[in-house]
Amino acid sequence: MGGLFKGGTDDRWENAARRAQGLADHGVGPVLRRYYTVYFPIGLIALIATGAVVTEMVFGDDAEWPESLSGGIILAGIGALISGLVYNARTIVPAVEAGRIGVVMSLRDDERKGIRRQVLGKEPLVPEHLAVARGFAVQTRKAMETQIVLLPMLPLVLIPQAFRTDTFIWWLTATAIAIQVLASIIAVRQFLQAGRFLAATAGQGNTE
Repeated sequence: MGGLFKGGTDDRWENAARRAQGLADHGVGPVLRRYYTVYFPIGLIALIATGAVVTEMVFGDDAEWPESLSGGIILAGIGALISGLVYNARTIVPAVEAGRIGVVMSLRDDERKGIRRQVLGKEPLVPEHLAVARGFAVQTRKAMETQIVLLPMLPLVLIPQAFRTDTFIWWLTATAIAIQVLASIIAVRQFLQAGRFLAATAGQGNTE
């Protein structure tokens, strides 16, 4: 299957290059690093403690430590989702100009794959397509950043299920958490690879 645009080769790449114009990463990495080294751990500890105390207050002596801890972790998961959305909208989004339309939308599937592999360092760079590749790298960073910010919420919501004594529920929860952790690792890896590509090609084919 080809791209949405069925024109000739030159037309496809010209459209892609046009969409890449103005796209730029103005420091998403440091902003994301600050979130995970400062705001996220502080918020996580505070919310788990608050949730545990609230659970104790609501259920009194009927709440044992697994229930109290579960309440705190669930609250932390909800807080991680809300804080992630707010931080993303107010701080991270302004740090990147990623456009509204996919840079490689007009390209054929094999051309898209080639650009992706160049950005991820799996194929040699094609100089004449550098502007398109840099634009795609910026959009990749933005997409992966959103996943990195929001993915921690899911394991936090699932972890309390691991306190259940039911073996099937425990294994189901553990499997779901493992999948989420793997997805997070992949997102971080692609985020870093796209960042290295932008750093290595800075000044060669700036999309700004």
